[in-house]
Amino acid sequence: MIPSRALKLFLAALTIRWTYAALLYLAMGDVALKQVDSVAYIEGATMFAAAVADHSLTGWQWLAWNAYVMPLFAWTLSLNILTFGALGPLAFVLMQGALDAATCVVVYATARALDERYAVPAAAAAALNPTQIVISGIVFTDTLFTFFVALFLYATMRWMATLSWRWALTIGAAVGAAALSRPVGALWMPVLCLAMLLFVMAYRRLSMRLVAQVAGAGAIMALCIAPVLWRNVSVYGSWALTPQGGPHLARWIVPLVMEARDRIPWMRASEEMERRTRERFGPLPNNPFEQSQQYSEVGREQLATLGFPALLKSWSIGALINLGSPAIILSPPILLIPRTGYYATPGRSMFDKIGNFLFHSESAVYSWALLLGIAGVAVMRVLQLVGLAALLRRREHWPPLALFGLWIAFVLAVNGPIATPKYRLPIEPPLMVMTGAGLYTLSRWRHGAKPA
Repeated sequence: MIPSRALKLFLAALTIRWTYAALLYLAMGDVALKQVDSVAYIEGATMFAAAVADHSLTGWQWLAWNAYVMPLFAWTLSLNILTFGALGPLAFVLMQGALDAATCVVVYATARALDERYAVPAAAAAALNPTQIVISGIVFTDTLFTFFVALFLYATMRWMATLSWRWALTIGAAVGAAALSRPVGALWMPVLCLAMLLFVMAYRRLSMRLVAQVAGAGAIMALCIAPVLWRNVSVYGSWALTPQGGPHLARWIVPLVMEARDRIPWMRASEEMERRTRERFGPLPNNPFEQSQQYSEVGREQLATLGFPALLKSWSIGALINLGSPAIILSPPILLIPRTGYYATPGRSMFDKIGNFLFHSESAVYSWALLLGIAGVAVMRVLQLVGLAALLRRREHWPPLALFGLWIAFVLAVNGPIATPKYRLPIEPPLMVMTGAGLYTLSRWRHGAKPA
């Protein structure tokens, strides 16, 4: 009965995602599948697929078309373009729809492992979740990454219950696959290993077998990313997994902290950081990891001068916007409405800037879509708080909830002051579990059951 229910859930979620993607594609063409990053991804994957067809790839070139892109994403997008040609991006989006439908099934299994009564409401919430639906319709890395996030969260829960090698190795493989989709997955593994050891010390008795299981999970993840690191060391002379860190710090993080403290607009602060970097180091080197190191050096120096209060303020505002911004603003019909973007919106303070963006947009349609979307997100957050309260009533739920909370805090910390619904997607699986618990709890109250 359960497999049949999971299959029905998968087909329902798949139908919703494919219908959304197909309607947008029929109405808008390829524009419906792309945003700024998507264009570069598709161009790179097209060249990669052509090189595969010509048998011209050699050595480390098989990993990806450049060091900024992780192999698993590169291979899946390129394979769709190689197979379907000009329709490759559409095929990739349809594949993402199937993968996100599978994420809904994992959410169902996760909620069922906590309490079977929460499973169907959680699955329904995931299937109808606008964040998952909208982002699965765009050529991004996030849907692929989030599937493996849901998988390693579920595997970790099962390991907590069984302490078995099977689930320990599944954790390592899932985190490794996540890291091969987005590099941030590799940063999570040490945090998760420490959390697993703390769980054992708090709820079980530490033994060499359990330490070996945690080490085994970490080793599996390390083996997954080893080819990428080996390529970076042998070709670029760097032990970093990606060259994204430096530009991300200097061109995004630092300017947003400067804006939070000194009200310098993000765009002007970003241009200033670029000017400082080029004045110190000259033209950009060809080695992307040398570029990253240059940006990192200048970014760290500037960040040290801004002070902890500015960091805290910018991180708090970023987390608030990430948790509260609706995915509808990323849907192409809304995204392409002409108006001033959030980062270019002026304001005397950060909250004045947010107010101007919400209530003084050049487009009334965009403003109404944004405000109605925020109202919908607020309702979901209330449901999730009700669900969290219901889950906290039982002590056996505390370790999984601690795992969920740790993952959510990790993602918000890594995202920092950068605010977009796209970066919220990896925390949607645990949020959907809480939504399911909240929906069930409210239904019980409606039918006369007294809340605890």
